[in-house]
Amino acid sequence: MFQGAFDSMFGESTLDVESVDVKMLPMTINKPLLTKILETAQEEKKWVLMFVIGTKPCFYKFYGSIQAAIKQDLPFFILNAEQHYDAILTYGLKELNLEKYVAVNLSIRGGLAQKSAELFWKMNYLADYLKKISPSVPVVPIVLGDTILTGIVPPAWTFARGEKAIQNEAGLRGMTPKSSFDLKKIKPQDYALTQKDQEMILMRNEPYPEQWDTYVSAAGSEYLFAPLEINRNHLIREGYNPDKIWTIGGAVVDAFELKMREKAPHSIFEQYPNLEKHSWIRMDIHRKDNLTPIRFRNIIHAVKKLVEEGYYINLIEMNATKYALEQYNLMGVIEKLKQYPNFLYTPIWLEYSNVIEFFRSEHNYLVLTDSGGVQEELNLLRKPCLTCRFNTDRPETIVAGSNILAPPISSEFLYEEIKYVYHSEELLHRVKQAPPLYGTKSGEKLIDIIKRLMNENAPLFSWAHTEMKLIQDEQRDFGFK
Repeated sequence: MFQGAFDSMFGESTLDVESVDVKMLPMTINKPLLTKILETAQEEKKWVLMFVIGTKPCFYKFYGSIQAAIKQDLPFFILNAEQHYDAILTYGLKELNLEKYVAVNLSIRGGLAQKSAELFWKMNYLADYLKKISPSVPVVPIVLGDTILTGIVPPAWTFARGEKAIQNEAGLRGMTPKSSFDLKKIKPQDYALTQKDQEMILMRNEPYPEQWDTYVSAAGSEYLFAPLEINRNHLIREGYNPDKIWTIGGAVVDAFELKMREKAPHSIFEQYPNLEKHSWIRMDIHRKDNLTPIRFRNIIHAVKKLVEEGYYINLIEMNATKYALEQYNLMGVIEKLKQYPNFLYTPIWLEYSNVIEFFRSEHNYLVLTDSGGVQEELNLLRKPCLTCRFNTDRPETIVAGSNILAPPISSEFLYEEIKYVYHSEELLHRVKQAPPLYGTKSGEKLIDIIKRLMNENAPLFSWAHTEMKLIQDEQRDFGFK
């Protein structure tokens, strides 16, 4: 068929045609649950909120918003990408009692390109399905953070339905201290000590693809909720309407406060008794930027030096970590380090409460991470954080003094900076004095504003003439199809 169409346009050719067999797992829809939610929204003249969950941290970041939606009696459901399908990475559903709210499982798989393509296809199908059963009820995706769903769901939804999304954690932009550009000249200890007082410069390269995701997400979202004023200012500088941006604090604060109050069902010190005997550096490395060959080898060899010198290191095995260790033939290094009593190599911890339990304990001396959420959590706990990156999308933590960039420019540089921070009373004192940045009740603030927008019948898509208040549209007919 394709060959004939090609010939009719361009004449006969020797084009080699291969059929493309795209394999996707089926998405699953809880039709009775969705029907009930849509009927309620129709009757009460409300929006339906669709909380889009992509990765393990999303369960915890959405906790406060979901609880607030329940309290405010707003119709909602959870869309679970189910890209992380093992028991550990999806445990947040059970831990926070969210399973009963899942109405859609997308079951996306593969690399970034395949996941993106599947998301467009499956979101289009879901949009059409919802239109068929309840054409007049607005369904509003709420995305957060900087996952692939954050980047793809908003454009997919607006292309399919003519309605935009709501982005929480909007305006996360990579920045780095000015002195970062002199890393080949500056000593590790000087870099650690002075970066707090350096001018912070935009550097959008990383994290990748997370920086891409959050930029694209903002463009596909009608309303933007920023953690802090620095994030709001980024968005305004980029041209977004200030009247459609709100600052509500960090998305993780609600689940964080819950886990501060709750006791872990099984203490992490029962699971790993050795953690209770010493002062540990906890490490988690998973960003694609750090999985490049040179950077990852620099990180592992820095760890090796620290362990051999007697520092207690707990390295968390993320899926990406394991892949890189195998890809670069470094698993043998880990196996040798396991023979040291001061090295602990563990899988991802099941309970979020265990992570908070350890972070706040005296046995957590220092954290080396490339996670954005961990930078926030340690700021709230006033515990020292070393971010193993060349920039950070939480630059406010650098300025506050609770976080220090530790770029893996070389194994020696990283090793020397970790050692310096570990022993620096000045830096550790600075961390304890750093103010908590991320506020409280972020989810409640988000839902309060969404409810007001809903009651005001606020638009979920604005043409220029409506944004400029020159012409008022009379109906939800966007002319896309």
